Amino acid sequence: MKFAWRIFILCIGVYILSLTVTGIIVTENTYNSLLNKEIERSIDEADNLYSTLTLYLINNMRVSGREIELKDYSQGIVDMFETENSYLEIFDENLNLLASNTTQAWFLPRKELEAALQGQKNFILRRDDTGAHYLFISDMLRIDEEKMVLSFIKDISHIDEQRKEQYLFFFRVGIIGLFFVALIAWFISKFVIKPIKELSLTARSIASGNYKERAKVTGSDEVGLLAEQFNIMASEIERRISQLENESERKQRFIDNLTHELRTPLTSIIGYAEVLQKIDYDPEIFYKSLNYIQAEGSRMLKLANTLMDVILLREKALQLEKHNVLPILQEIKEIMKVKAEEKGLSIKVQGEETRLLLDKDLFKGAIINLVDNSINASEQGTIVLGIEKDQDKVAVFVQDEGKGMEDWERKRVREPFYRIEKSRSRKEGGLGLGLAITHQIVEGHGAELEIESQPGQGTKVSIVFNKSDLVSP
Repeated sequence: MKFAWRIFILCIGVYILSLTVTGIIVTENTYNSLLNKEIERSIDEADNLYSTLTLYLINNMRVSGREIELKDYSQGIVDMFETENSYLEIFDENLNLLASNTTQAWFLPRKELEAALQGQKNFILRRDDTGAHYLFISDMLRIDEEKMVLSFIKDISHIDEQRKEQYLFFFRVGIIGLFFVALIAWFISKFVIKPIKELSLTARSIASGNYKERAKVTGSDEVGLLAEQFNIMASEIERRISQLENESERKQRFIDNLTHELRTPLTSIIGYAEVLQKIDYDPEIFYKSLNYIQAEGSRMLKLANTLMDVILLREKALQLEKHNVLPILQEIKEIMKVKAEEKGLSIKVQGEETRLLLDKDLFKGAIINLVDNSINASEQGTIVLGIEKDQDKVAVFVQDEGKGMEDWERKRVREPFYRIEKSRSRKEGGLGLGLAITHQIVEGHGAELEIESQPGQGTKVSIVFNKSDLVSP
């Protein structure tokens, strides 16, 4: 069932329940109030009747000057009593009916008469077979030693009719009100459901691939907060989808580059092998072909070993220990010094002593790779290995004065097999995996690799640690 119909049915249900409860409470309260007032009024009327009859009988007894028998006056008393919807019954002390002006006989136990004969004035409510409602008020009338019981009967069916009419009134009003409430509830449900429907349409649009779609936030209520959270979720989905697409693209480039890297040496190896098979033996061509086959085979072996290092870095947990960083940088300077001097470059180390949790061999390999890249990218100047500190971070960096990179190149250099200068890198034996491995080593240390570069102004690559990674001496 749709949410709008649920709201509509809920409103109608609340209205019907409220009207029913209110109608019952009001009607029954009114009925009971009228009934009690009618009982009180009838009791007062019966009291007046008894007082009048007592005075009438005493006066007749004085006028006649002799004792009278009450039963001789019973029919006369009943004949005198003519009131609309009121009746009178007179019984002797044996509860035998002496006179009555009721239109029907009551064939049922008359316990109220027995109680009246004992001197207890009482009343009781009864219904006849037709559903008519009657009030019976009984009392004993005593003159000298004679007794008789008077039963005052009042037809109070009009009170029941009033109750029935009031219920009908509530029903008619309820039907009319139901029509208006249904219209109001329908418009309210449409109004309430509108932002939810818009949110549903937005979700459907996003599900169909339109990840830039956003829900309209029209207020600060629960639906508005839901729309805000939905937009946050949509933004995160868009970011994740973009991330997955980029990752898929990088993986495809990795496969393409790997295929290319394998195809080139294999083509050379097969080609020279075919030459050796087809031509007559020539020592010069023979040794030249073998050298090419060996060189290309070695390059394939280097590629396989490097790829294995990438896999191991992903699977292997780093062995972190406390190390001073400055001595490690001094070691790297001595290792790379000869290669740098061959190109007319110098290397210097700067910064203050710092202790970090490191896997020394892997960290050292990562810095050596950065220095090697700087040497390859530089024609002159100085390569700086240094340590920088601020309030929150510690950075170990390698900075050169080489060719630098464009922004789009700086974003891709972490990708496997990516080379800024492919011909020169291939000539020098580079595979384009060095910075990708360095990136994994840095992430394994819980650090970040930051690259700053401008074309013609050099490059600065920093391994940034949080201050929490510092250890005391």
